[in-house]
Amino acid sequence: GIIAKIKQDQHVRQTVTDLVRWLSDRQIQPVLEEEIGRQLGHPDCLPKSELPAGTEMLVVLGGDGTLLSVARLIKGRDVPILGVNLGSMGFLSEVTIEEMFPVLERILDGDYRIDRRMMLKARSLRQGSCIKEQSVLNDVVINKSALARILTLEVGVDGNYLTTFQAD
Repeated sequence: GIIAKIKQDQHVRQTVTDLVRWLSDRQIQPVLEEEIGRQLGHPDCLPKSELPAGTEMLVVLGGDGTLLSVARLIKGRDVPILGVNLGSMGFLSEVTIEEMFPVLERILDGDYRIDRRMMLKARSLRQGSCIKEQSVLNDVVINKSALARILTLEVGVDGNYLTTFQAD
């Protein structure tokens, strides 16, 4: 499966086109996220939310934010993600665009290691009622309003109380 932050960037479009061709040349049927597929005229597409269930692996072209949004889609499925960094800094998307094809070649040759990452489940409670719950890969940002204000946060792990602190 291929997911990319494509917007109006011709370089990203060309990279996705090159990736589709490269995979097809190796008898691998790429499935694109449907918005990208429409833009590129690719027939094999799925809605982003269905890609994890319909593919063996996801190649995510973008920055860490794009990778984090895809990690939320996985929802416990055993689908590896290869993050290809298109931005300037990639703490999670470690593979550069120049490394993408050599890394994919090694994956096809069986020369790879999967790093399993722990997902966090964050719940926001107000007066004992859950107002928001989400699984996340890297971090949780809690903001009371557009202006940063002090919040009181109670933190638990696996349902067990850990600590309470105030932060902005």
